[in-house]
Amino acid sequence: MQIPPSSHLAHIIKHYLILESNCNEPINYRLFSDGNPGMVFYFKTPLMQQGADQAYAHPNSFVYGQLTQYKDLVSTGKLDILVVVFQPYGLYALSGVASVELNDSLIKLNELFKSNAEDLEDRVLNESGIPNKIEHIENFVFKKLAGSSYPDNALTGALKLIDNSKGNISVAQLLHVLPITEKQLERRFNQFVGIGPKRFTAIVKLQYFLKNLQRHSQDVKIADAAYESGYYDQAHLNNYFKKNIGITPSAYKINNLLAINFMQV
Repeated sequence: MQIPPSSHLAHIIKHYLILESNCNEPINYRLFSDGNPGMVFYFKTPLMQQGADQAYAHPNSFVYGQLTQYKDLVSTGKLDILVVVFQPYGLYALSGVASVELNDSLIKLNELFKSNAEDLEDRVLNESGIPNKIEHIENFVFKKLAGSSYPDNALTGALKLIDNSKGNISVAQLLHVLPITEKQLERRFNQFVGIGPKRFTAIVKLQYFLKNLQRHSQDVKIADAAYESGYYDQAHLNNYFKKNIGITPSAYKINNLLAINFMQV
């Protein structure tokens, strides 16, 4: 289930996701980038993730940066998860930490936001009802935004152009419209978003393709959805898909999805 944020925080929070599963058996999941960082709260069993040496359980609450490669996770019990999906620059606005430094990172709330985060975690995990939990989150975010650093018009303009084009725009086209050099644009994306404009644009384009797949009936041809999304080379799409998600578009289409970028495998 997807829930919009309060209007006064829509420039920082994209939406909230409620992810649930009542299965007690171990299930393998795959998470891949949707171009946004986020904040996670577990109300039941945290997922397990493979680390460098061994698997570890996620903390009860944490923030995560941009994903540069897909992650394989395992559930060992029932899932009840609240995800705060930020705008691409939202985590930088709240933390002041360059987004590129948080790529592929999973950081406990109290490690990034110190003592205030412990109170937030306690309130969200123990409050009853999703609206009340979200209210605590939004109060926390609103207070954190005081004195925050926001991206300039060049970056927000680039993000708007990319979104409006559904990812079908080149860096050269962005530079033709925006009063900024390629190096300056790259630097801003790394600082505020965590990845470069070319890579971010490719992620946005892929997300629109996945939405097209979901919108259409099960018998729609993948090639038709690909063409509608601006992919004119099926082989290129398949290669990009396997590199960034680890499966083919056909396999994705029949998977059990908890979110557009979080699926059972």
